[in-house]
Amino acid sequence: MIATKTQTVAALPLIALLEELTEVIARLPDSQYAQKPVGVVESSVGGHVRHCLDHVKALIDAVVTGELNYDDRRRGTLVESSPRIACETIDMLIRELCAISEDDLDQPITLTALLCPEEPAVRVQSSIGRELVYVIAHTVHHNALIGAMVKTLGGWLPPRFGYAPSTLKHLAEHGTCAQ
Repeated sequence: MIATKTQTVAALPLIALLEELTEVIARLPDSQYAQKPVGVVESSVGGHVRHCLDHVKALIDAVVTGELNYDDRRRGTLVESSPRIACETIDMLIRELCAISEDDLDQPITLTALLCPEEPAVRVQSSIGRELVYVIAHTVHHNALIGAMVKTLGGWLPPRFGYAPSTLKHLAEHGTCAQ
């Protein structure tokens, strides 16, 4: 997807991560995408993709509702078993991310989070911009896990898939990887 003037600069890194993820999962056969376990990882590539996309959707919805809860996920959907459905979902989410304006970043929201399974969830104040930063970091983390799983399956990955922005910056400046 090509960036437009209406996109917020802050959304572009997340959009780029999702586009790169699409490239990876579109090349996986359904059987490998849904395979459990993959090496030592108990879940599937599709499970990690669905988990990431649930976080993106929760953030997008919070722009409208002012409420955000990452724990309210949609487990067991077709996104977990079908790379095609996952790619279609990513395309839809990217279109929705493009609607987030620069003005939305400072919008206050209430985040509900379960910090301990034995205790009730807590409610804290945050902002769309702060949570966009979190969702980007969360997606990078899961892309790294997905990358390890795809390597185990013998699949294709673009160079430096799942690398954190700070690692990419270090590599650009120094030409080596600080592991």
